[in-house]
Amino acid sequence: MYRQWMKVAAFVLFFSVQTSHAALPYSPFTVAELATVKAYLFKNITSTSNPFIKYDENRQIFSSPGAVLASPSNRGNRFSQDYQFHWTRDAAITMHYLVSSYSSASNAERRALRDYFMNYINFERMVQKQVSNPGEQTLGQPKFNIDTTVWEGPWGRPQNDGAALRAYTLIGMATIFLNVKDEKWVRENILPLIITDLNYVVSEWQNPSFDVWEEVNDPDHFFNKMVQRKSLIAGAALLLSFNDREKANQYAKTANDITASLSGHWNESKGYLTETIKQQENKGGGLDSSIMLGVLYGNLQLPNDAYALSTDQVMSSVYHLRETFANLYTINREHPDNAPLIGRYVSDVYDGDQFKNGNPWILTTNVLAQYYYDLAYLYRAQGVINVTKLNLPFFKQINPHLVEKERVVTAAQHRVLFNAIIFALIGEGDKVLQTVKQYAACYPDKTCLHYAEQIDRDLGTQTSAKDLTWSYASLLMAMQSRSKVA
Repeated sequence: MYRQWMKVAAFVLFFSVQTSHAALPYSPFTVAELATVKAYLFKNITSTSNPFIKYDENRQIFSSPGAVLASPSNRGNRFSQDYQFHWTRDAAITMHYLVSSYSSASNAERRALRDYFMNYINFERMVQKQVSNPGEQTLGQPKFNIDTTVWEGPWGRPQNDGAALRAYTLIGMATIFLNVKDEKWVRENILPLIITDLNYVVSEWQNPSFDVWEEVNDPDHFFNKMVQRKSLIAGAALLLSFNDREKANQYAKTANDITASLSGHWNESKGYLTETIKQQENKGGGLDSSIMLGVLYGNLQLPNDAYALSTDQVMSSVYHLRETFANLYTINREHPDNAPLIGRYVSDVYDGDQFKNGNPWILTTNVLAQYYYDLAYLYRAQGVINVTKLNLPFFKQINPHLVEKERVVTAAQHRVLFNAIIFALIGEGDKVLQTVKQYAACYPDKTCLHYAEQIDRDLGTQTSAKDLTWSYASLLMAMQSRSKVA
């Protein structure tokens, strides 16, 4: 089992920095538009040349370089709470997007990216050293002030996905810096941060924590487990390259234990994976978009993984998510020819600050597009598409006439149909992003393509936190995936 995990670990580590993006013919976003979106993302990452000052209860908080603001919104916007924090999860996802952009960047862009990586590394080093209130663990803190200090206001604690996501992002940075600095520098400056996070994952993954939406406290969250498993596998590969076989074995074993526990999230009677196992009637505990997030952000990129993009359980879950949200929101029902906007879960009431009706989220909709692109890429790489009783509704949801019955479609023997399915998946991803683009906001300063956290379910206007960093990162990651397959 150990050798098997080491092969998987090496595969994950290799692919962590091997993606890139560019605009393509008929692409939902042009090169110039993507540059605009990326500029908004960078605006939310602090540096010496891009500082941020937060005015908080009659005091000023000055940013340390490397803080990633979840959003520049605060309570001054009546539709939003204070988002001027460095969320461990959001920051790690954002910085991982930059890591994955590195391989396709020019030399000048790479130098600039390395500066951002250094700032992030230094910021997280200071974060890990902070001391939390008694009974709390700093590595389980959901968010920090932009000066690296712990924020101790009322919130859902602990959140155990952040340490795993940060570790995986740092592993990608370590891989990059091994090519531009010596091994000793990486061992001294990045490896200790990774080990600290992964040791925390090993000790805490079975304990109760809050979900990705920061609402449900439970020991079994699908999203958390998926990203924890992936980070441990990648960490095992990195530690093995540093000849630390003992830790590599420990991380690989824990990843194996997490995989075994994931089987409990399948609800056969309902036909989808559930976010939690026991709290399926509590908020998003059942059918939840965090399943898609977990599948994509925890993707091992191996077709034989039980939670690969092409497995029946995953495809059936995506089918049910899309079907549910298509009929839930007014703007989806009124525009049936558009790909639907996707929310978090059916009973969601968080709309920014009013807590009346949950809305579609931009990031969850972007993730649906990324799923279609990544699935098309996987099928093309495999050369075979297995249409089963459980995933047939998924294909019919895209096009009722695409596949009529259960069958095996191979690139070698059924090239026309095989290519039709690939192009249908790419086209569906494009439709999703075209819907997202339709709801982009323009500001009084005449800048456009702004994206907040949510889109009002009835009016189609953007609401909640403006310029959400994760919204931009998820759009750019979706386009990155489109580039790979197209």
